Amino acid sequence: QIFGDLMAGSGELNWAGTFNTYREVFGNSMLTTNPIILNMWASGYSTINVANSVLENLDKVNAADRNRVRGEALFIRGAVLFELTRFYAKAYNDGNPAQNPGVVIKTTATKGLSDVDFPSRNTVAECYTQVLQDLAEAENLLPNKNGVFANKVAAATMLARANLQMGNYAPARDAANRGLTAASGNFSLVASYSNAFNTAVYTSEDVFSIVVSDQDGVNNCHTFYSVPPFGGRDGDIVILDAHLNLYPLNDTRRNLFYLFAGEWRSGKWRDVFRNVKVVRLAELYLIRAEGNIRLGQSVGDSPLNDINRIRNRAGVLPLVTVSVNDIILERRLELAHEGFRVHDAKRLSETINGRPAFDNRLVFPIPFRERNTNPNLAQNPGY
Repeated sequence: QIFGDLMAGSGELNWAGTFNTYREVFGNSMLTTNPIILNMWASGYSTINVANSVLENLDKVNAADRNRVRGEALFIRGAVLFELTRFYAKAYNDGNPAQNPGVVIKTTATKGLSDVDFPSRNTVAECYTQVLQDLAEAENLLPNKNGVFANKVAAATMLARANLQMGNYAPARDAANRGLTAASGNFSLVASYSNAFNTAVYTSEDVFSIVVSDQDGVNNCHTFYSVPPFGGRDGDIVILDAHLNLYPLNDTRRNLFYLFAGEWRSGKWRDVFRNVKVVRLAELYLIRAEGNIRLGQSVGDSPLNDINRIRNRAGVLPLVTVSVNDIILERRLELAHEGFRVHDAKRLSETINGRPAFDNRLVFPIPFRERNTNPNLAQNPGY
C-alpha cells in the first residue's frame, strides 16, 4: 500500500524519511539491489507457496471445511499474484499484454530442493488470466462472512479490482454488484468516516483486514505514516497542501488529517497496533459506479446514488448529476493513502510525477538476487 502511493506522489505527498530504499521508490529511481523491492517479491512468492501447499493438502482438512479452505487459499494466491503483476510488470493497458513479460505463475508448491526450478516470466495476460481464475473460484467457494478470513465479498472485490485494472468495466461492475449483494446484512458503511480507521477490531465496513496486535505483526503503514507520539517512526510520509486542497469544503475526510511538527499527516494510519484495511465496502460502490457510468447503465443502482452514498457519509453536498471525472475524483479522495494511486494513474493513463503513465521507471525492477539465482528471469526495460 505504501508503494502504491509513494510511486505516484505527484506533489501531493513527500517522503521526508532517511531511508534511501523508500526514497528510491518515491523518486522513481529504483536500483535492482533495493532490499524492500526484493523483500516484496520474496514474501509474495513465499505466501503463494504456502497457499499452494494448502491447496495440495486439502485431503488433510475436515471434509466439511475443504471448500472454504480452498477458497481462502485461492483468494490469497490470486490477490498476491495480482499485486506482484501490477508492480513488477507493465500495466495491462501498456502495449500488448499477450507479449509483455509479467511475473512467474506458480501453481504447485516447492517443498524442497528437488522441486526447485528456474522458470521464465509468464506474460502479463497469462498472469491476469490466472488471477481472474483464482479469484472467481474463491468467490464461488467462500461464505458471505468468514470471521477474519477471506469471504465472498472480499473475493468479489479483488475480482472487481483486477477487471477494473484491465479496463473490463462490465465484469468489474458485475463483480462489485455481486459483492454488494453478498454484503447485504453482513457489512455496511460505518456512520462516521473517521471510525473506519485505527481500529483493533473489525468494523461493519471491513470486508477484509489484516489483524495487527502488540502480540503479532507490524503495520508498516503506521510505522512510516505515523509520528512518535502515536508509536510511529519519524513521520516519514508528509501530506502536502496540493492533496488537501482536493477535498470539498466541510469534507470530513479532510478532517482526518492532522498536524505534527508543522506538517500534515494521514490520520488513517495514526495509531499503533491497529488493523490494516485491505478491502473496505466503500470501494465496491465506487467500482460499481464507475463501471455503470462508463457503460451508460445502472446495474444494482445508479452511479449517482452510489457516489452520493459516499459523499453523504463524508458530509459534503450530494451531486445532482455525475460524470466519470466526478467518480474518479471521489475514488481518489475516499481511498487516499490506501495504496491505489499509482495503479489508478496507470489505468487512466495519467501523468505521474511529471512522467507518462507508462514510463519504465514506474515499474519495479526484477530484484538482482532473483536474476542472479535464475538467469531465465528477463529484466524490465530501463534497468
